[in-house]
Amino acid sequence: MTSQGRPPRGRRGPGRPVGADAAQTRESILRTAFEVMNEHGYAATTFQEIAKRSGLSRPTLNYYFSSREELYRALLARAHEVVDECIHAAKKHEAALDRLRAYVDAVVAVWQHDRALVGFLINARLEALRHPQLPAVTVAATREFLGEVITLAVARRELPPHTEPAVLVELLYAMLWGVGAYTGWQRRSVDLPEVAKQLQLVIGNGLLSAAGGPCRPVGKDTRCDTRGGVGGAQ
Repeated sequence: MTSQGRPPRGRRGPGRPVGADAAQTRESILRTAFEVMNEHGYAATTFQEIAKRSGLSRPTLNYYFSSREELYRALLARAHEVVDECIHAAKKHEAALDRLRAYVDAVVAVWQHDRALVGFLINARLEALRHPQLPAVTVAATREFLGEVITLAVARRELPPHTEPAVLVELLYAMLWGVGAYTGWQRRSVDLPEVAKQLQLVIGNGLLSAAGGPCRPVGKDTRCDTRGGVGGAQ
């Protein structure tokens, strides 16, 4: 008993926030971790840096995430949810090219309000190569989506029957990832929506023109005399 006759208050567990909104605190950690991971990479990211930027203590971080790998997996799960949402939006369209366009548009829309998350999606591909123990679910989901798009295009004769789906999937993935990487790593301002628009024109004027569709002009090339794009005539 205390001198006032009241029983002593129980001590809180180590690192547990007092009077804090747990969901809000966890979200703050994730938002900061996205930025730190993007800047330093998985191997160089420390809880100390995340705690410093988020204004939280190390014990608080350890209460929510016991290790760096656990934190990374939480970030990846969040990013995977966004990828799934982009894919779901794309699948509302019927034509293969429309699905590709919708997917790119959805990713750009996310980038416009959450660049740190899109940056993490780009970097996650490299981290999976550097650290094989880390999952690469976002990469697998994107490749699976692209594979479905190509298979659909061949079945509907939007692509010729001799198309090699695996090769084209890798090419499209490399193009999408490359645009994201280039945009994310530039120290100067880059207009990603405009870059994405040009990417869609390149894909649209090459990918589907292989099936004999009409050539749509890109920029000032109104005579359609440029060499073919992805999957197009060379």
